[in-house]
Amino acid sequence: MGREVIPQDQSVSLPRAKLLILIFGLQTALLISFVDSTSVSTILPIIGKELDAAESITWAGTAFLVANTSFQIITSRLSDCFGRKIILLGSLFFFGFGGLLAGFAKNKVWLYSARAVAGIGGGGINSLTMIILSDVVTVRERGKYLSLLGIGIASGSAAGPFLGAILAEKVRWSWAFWIISPLAAVTMLLIQFTVPQKALEGDIKQKMKHMDWLGGFLSLTMTVCLLVPLSGGGSTFAWGSPVVIALFVVGGCALLAFIFVEGKVASLPLFPGRILKNRNTCLLIVQTWLVGMVFYGGIFFTPLYFQNILGVSPILSAALLLPLVISQVLTTTISGFIVKYTNRTWASFFVGFAVWLAGQGAQLCFDQWTSRSVIIGVLLLQGLGIGATIQSTLVLAQASGPPADRAAVTGVRNFARTSGGAVGLAVGNTILQNIFAKNLPTDLSAGLRQSLLSTFEIPTSLDAQTTASIRAAYMTGLRDVFIFFIPVVGICLVMCAFIKDLPLDSPKPILPKHSGDSLPMENHSTSQIAQDQGSETSLSGRKSDIP
Repeated sequence: MGREVIPQDQSVSLPRAKLLILIFGLQTALLISFVDSTSVSTILPIIGKELDAAESITWAGTAFLVANTSFQIITSRLSDCFGRKIILLGSLFFFGFGGLLAGFAKNKVWLYSARAVAGIGGGGINSLTMIILSDVVTVRERGKYLSLLGIGIASGSAAGPFLGAILAEKVRWSWAFWIISPLAAVTMLLIQFTVPQKALEGDIKQKMKHMDWLGGFLSLTMTVCLLVPLSGGGSTFAWGSPVVIALFVVGGCALLAFIFVEGKVASLPLFPGRILKNRNTCLLIVQTWLVGMVFYGGIFFTPLYFQNILGVSPILSAALLLPLVISQVLTTTISGFIVKYTNRTWASFFVGFAVWLAGQGAQLCFDQWTSRSVIIGVLLLQGLGIGATIQSTLVLAQASGPPADRAAVTGVRNFARTSGGAVGLAVGNTILQNIFAKNLPTDLSAGLRQSLLSTFEIPTSLDAQTTASIRAAYMTGLRDVFIFFIPVVGICLVMCAFIKDLPLDSPKPILPKHSGDSLPMENHSTSQIAQDQGSETSLSGRKSDIP
């Protein structure tokens, strides 16, 4: 590989008042991001009917997820070259513009394209908010302040389904998208005045030269070509169809090319190979990928249980998810303070995975007759476990390497979570569809079977016995999905035994081997990276103006 460029450290120390204002701005950005993603999921059936796209409407979610996943690594590295603030502002612009376009959609292609534009912005928002926070607080303080960002995520997740359902029922579904644009504009003003911008050395030409454009293109290609067939295989496309095979082949080739470029060609790689040489970081990224499978799968399939088995409305379905969200916020906040005062993270996420595993197993009791009190109890248990794992694992991943890799580690970690979510949704949906189809009553017409498999709308003309049989078949499919998620969480728990618990005041990163060239951004040798690591940890040991 050529000489490797080490990005300039963008750490900034802020007084308490400015820090709290900054956190409010970052919370707002995350809030609108999650309001959008969760509100849209509740109104897709309504949009599908109006745009005559009922069978393909899930591609609105797929387009957003694929774009979101693809750009998390790219925007993280762009922020190393051009600064955090400008890339976050750009992400918010794409996010708001995508919402505006989606609200005016007249056909499904227009809608799916608009959701992809919004997904580009959403990916940047999700990564950059965490990177910016990591720039302004010490590694020991991050758990506490990341938990505050979790409040924005949870608030958006809780409010989104209500907002989407109310706007779709009382006004029009377009307003669920249009409302995002002014919110994004207001958030851009907040970010402009709250996010500090540390001056970066080097001119635009030098920064453009060192940016990993080829790696970005290959990353985008492999993500799209792998996630599209995973999301659409078995529904939009047959698994053995030429389209699916071709996309997998192109995606696999792009993946191999990406690995080569990142290791041998790029001077500022999107995915530095040394990240995988660090055992802790590597294990945490794999664990996060598995977490994404279950986390996003639970958010998607649990409401299907509420609406299709219990027969509740979208608004009540959103209300039933609140125990999961509230308990997650509670333990995210508590675990953040525990990490700060114990200087350790391992116990937090180990206990979290154990509790989550218990909650995931308890979900097997869900059926057509499960009481709401039992449902609430199970979701509370799951939320308690999830909240203790999400942010503490990110803190340890960042602490396990040098500050120069902070943005890259955060971007790769978020990429792993969302790509894992895409795989979890694809596998879960395949299980559900296959088991549901296998257990449907044999005397149903071919047209009705196809309608049930695509939209699950049970005609009111059917007799009670047939309706009950259809719901029972669907419940069997959902239960097998819940069963699939249990060993995935179990593997996450077992992986904890192989992750080293580092005291946050003195992490020992695995340092990269390179010849130390750089942009004027910063010229670091290996020893200089070690000094940077020491400078960050020394901040944790002094009495600072950060509370």
